[in-house]
Amino acid sequence: NFIKEKSEQSSPFLLYMAFQHTHKPQFSGKLATNSCIRGEFGDALAELDWGVGQILEELEKDGVSDNTFVFFTSDNGPDLAFKTHAGVQGPLRCGKASTWDGGQRVPGIAWWPGKIRHGRTQELAATLDLFPTVMKLAGGKMPSVITDGVDMSPVLFENKEVATVKFKDINSIVLQSNRQNFVYYSQGSTPQTGLYALRLRQYKAH
Repeated sequence: NFIKEKSEQSSPFLLYMAFQHTHKPQFSGKLATNSCIRGEFGDALAELDWGVGQILEELEKDGVSDNTFVFFTSDNGPDLAFKTHAGVQGPLRCGKASTWDGGQRVPGIAWWPGKIRHGRTQELAATLDLFPTVMKLAGGKMPSVITDGVDMSPVLFENKEVATVKFKDINSIVLQSNRQNFVYYSQGSTPQTGLYALRLRQYKAH
């Protein structure tokens, strides 16, 4: 397979794996079908989980897990119009195609044995940040155009302060992310409507 071939050649590789399982119509193989009380969506999600595990197992089997950066995420929140055939946004408002947090906040799981410590962070990051982060890790050169992403290395690997914000009568907040803000546009945005929302660290205005 692709990973084994690249590992044997000691060749750097980029694998972008876009699973379609949780999009409607959902599907799953024999091993996952009727395996979950969540129905077709649960079965599809279980098979997606299995697929990610297969990739991680292959990296370890081929001896390249300690030299491979893996990032698992999603492009948007659940499509609530599909009800039981979609995910759940929990306490967050709205879902896919919305600039509310239910449509924008998604899982972000980083994995690199020996390089990324176990734990969680509340630092701000976006999928836009994957490009400059991967380019830095690979020793590549960013294109000479304006890009919207920032390097996530301080959050993922360095665990060090990049800035400190001081508030009157409140303890200082130590920041580790190069991203301190995010601008939200809707698919229906026009120059006349402008921004739909703006985030500054833990604060967000619609």
